Amino acid sequence: ALKNGYGFKKLCLPTIDGMGEREIIPPNSPAKKLWHYKYFDAKRGKSFDELVIYCENGEIHSCLLISDSPFTGTILEPVMSSAVPNAINYRLNSEDTLIFSSKSDGMWTYVQNDTVKQIENSPHIISMCLHYERLFAVVGDERNRLAFSANLDPTDWTEDLSSGGFIEMQDERGALCKVISYNDYIYVFRDFGVARVSAYGDQTEFSVSQLFTSSVKLYGNTVTLCGDKVLLLARDGIHSFDGYSTNKLNLGIDSLFLGVENENAQGLYYNNKFFLACKLNFNDGEKIGCEAYEGGYINNALIEYDLTTHELSITRGVDIASIIALDDGSFSKVVATFNGQHAGKLGELTTDGELFGEVLPKKWVSPKSSMGYPTKVKHLKDCLIKTKNDCTLKVETNKGCKEVLVKGSEIAKRVKLNVHGEQVEISFTANQKGETEIVCPVVSVGITN
Repeated sequence: ALKNGYGFKKLCLPTIDGMGEREIIPPNSPAKKLWHYKYFDAKRGKSFDELVIYCENGEIHSCLLISDSPFTGTILEPVMSSAVPNAINYRLNSEDTLIFSSKSDGMWTYVQNDTVKQIENSPHIISMCLHYERLFAVVGDERNRLAFSANLDPTDWTEDLSSGGFIEMQDERGALCKVISYNDYIYVFRDFGVARVSAYGDQTEFSVSQLFTSSVKLYGNTVTLCGDKVLLLARDGIHSFDGYSTNKLNLGIDSLFLGVENENAQGLYYNNKFFLACKLNFNDGEKIGCEAYEGGYINNALIEYDLTTHELSITRGVDIASIIALDDGSFSKVVATFNGQHAGKLGELTTDGELFGEVLPKKWVSPKSSMGYPTKVKHLKDCLIKTKNDCTLKVETNKGCKEVLVKGSEIAKRVKLNVHGEQVEISFTANQKGETEIVCPVVSVGITN
């Protein structure tokens, strides 16, 4: 069936009484990056969750997930305006801390209801993860080294045997892009390969294994831990990594990755599904959603891959800058920020196929086909189709094209076609609000010499 795909609407979060939601008013400066900050407030004796927002002007804002206020508050003035930072939750000095770092502005720590503190002599980090109470990091200005902090203190980067240090990787696999903790090891994803670091106890016992060399570029920002495996995007498509090697998934969309770069793609694991915000080459001459924006676009699609059913869904026309999952135990949803005409908005994922009230077209197109009878002329007589909403049925052959408007109905309808041709392409398009479901199309075809 052709059904409504994903969309986005303005972000709403729960109220304190749990009976409703309030619409979150975004900061004045466009949001570029999101994080989920969890902390325990000792004075009030309870845990809280915050949505933390990095803005284009360098400010960082936050708001409680459960509250009655629709506003966000500033927690950090513009000190990180040069590059989008990374952030990670860590319990430092018995306090739940959010640690920020970027490739140009160093490291900062934030504790709820306390001042933001700058960490002196810290590296400029583009990717980091926690592993056995050390912080491991890819350094922005030295992309061939993996730095690590002192044990039990991610703010101490002194390089000696009792504190922190680094591991250099100088070979043909290229720059370091992403670091994650997975299956009791540190995995370092590089431009053209993956390294595994065994990091237990004393740093003198650390060891490194280069697992393999990739023939295509890997995009570090898309590396996403999905249950017992890692999914990521490479230049030729989506790959699965099991801790030893990668396996390219056969999803039938390889051509969509041709001729595009995806350095700004983002990955997310949510509800046993892999979401990938990326740029795709649809190569059909159409402009959908953000593709028609005069200022251009960075990403133009959201791919959803279901790890249980292996089904694939593509939402076209949305330029996503950052995407995360919010889950505090009482509710969960996917939240995103955007580039282009929706840059000032905070959005939550929906299943109505609308982008902030604008209906995204739903479309299915068959390949051009000889229907198993090359050189013979096909006579497409009619099509039996059931559609809940109005849709357009289009039949295109080498002899001509015909479009038919099919009215929505609860019962199947037979639509007259009377189209001839050797090569045949059939498409269904729906552009109206409401539920879309186009099912069971059956075309009657005659064959002549």
